[in-house]
Amino acid sequence: MSEKSAAVAAIRSAAERLRADCARASAAQWSARPGPDAWSVAHVAEHVAISNRGILATLGKRVAASPLAGRATDVLDLEIPYLFYRGEEPPQVATPTGTFTQPAALDALDASSRALLDWAEGSALDLRAVGAPHPAFGLFDGIQWLLFAAAHMERHRAQVLGLLTPLRVSS
Repeated sequence: MSEKSAAVAAIRSAAERLRADCARASAAQWSARPGPDAWSVAHVAEHVAISNRGILATLGKRVAASPLAGRATDVLDLEIPYLFYRGEEPPQVATPTGTFTQPAALDALDASSRALLDWAEGSALDLRAVGAPHPAFGLFDGIQWLLFAAAHMERHRAQVLGLLTPLRVSS
């Protein structure tokens, strides 16, 4: 399997799992916030849809137009899923409103994921030869941007799972 095919498969799998978990939220779970500044499942779904659209814009405009010309990226592919655990605050982008209904959010997740997949599958670029910096994590090549999109969805899927799983206290 090519690197591009593997990255596309990772996005497809992450998107399907995130959507399925968001879809199983009850009405109460959909909007419940564990704290005043915490996100609900609605917030997470909206954030990921917005982020996917932002990643797509980056891929289509900045990555596609920026040859790396031999420059090394700032991370290894294997590090990408762990970037979210480095303790750095993410950039304040893709801030959700929390106003999406569950059907609208699921539609937005589907559309944003499908658009990423369509771009990746249709791109004739050598995605290892083009890249652009991420605002927090440094220079990524095109494949790494796809891997980041999948890892971002998985990171927020973990957040959704935490919101859907009642806290169990042992006695």
